[in-house]
Amino acid sequence: MTETRNIDIWTNRINAIRELLPEATTFLEKSGVPKISDSLALGVSMLWVDAADKDQLIFAALNDIQRHFLTGNEFDEIETVRGVEPLMPGDDLISSFYCLWTLVWDEFRGISVKLSTISSGYSPVMSIKCHAEGSEIGLLTVDDDKIFLKCLGDCFLAETSAIL
Repeated sequence: MTETRNIDIWTNRINAIRELLPEATTFLEKSGVPKISDSLALGVSMLWVDAADKDQLIFAALNDIQRHFLTGNEFDEIETVRGVEPLMPGDDLISSFYCLWTLVWDEFRGISVKLSTISSGYSPVMSIKCHAEGSEIGLLTVDDDKIFLKCLGDCFLAETSAIL
């Protein structure tokens, strides 16, 4: 039984990644990334599958913040974006692909959750950014929901400068 469940985990992931490959290739073509390859499209597809797996957790947490702590404030809808941005960590220009979830309130306060990877190989990184406060928390693991929620709470507290 466990063996079948383990196989289902990775076969479901493979199927989801394969399904997104054409969309990822089109995204790369439209984004103007200089060197498009099958492995790059694969990395983008993997990122999108991982982001889809995180959607429920991230939306639920940001909705909880809205519902429980921002009732008197004016806030926007939670915005989601898929994107690419150039990075120059050394002499080489590379691309960073990301999925971003953003909640903004009181016009300038907000929290952004970013799941990203770079073009040189799939290695997902998650970070949480406080807009007004300016800090960014990088998470060492993208699969630990408890650490994510703790860091999101810390970021919200820093962003509101309030003791709840």
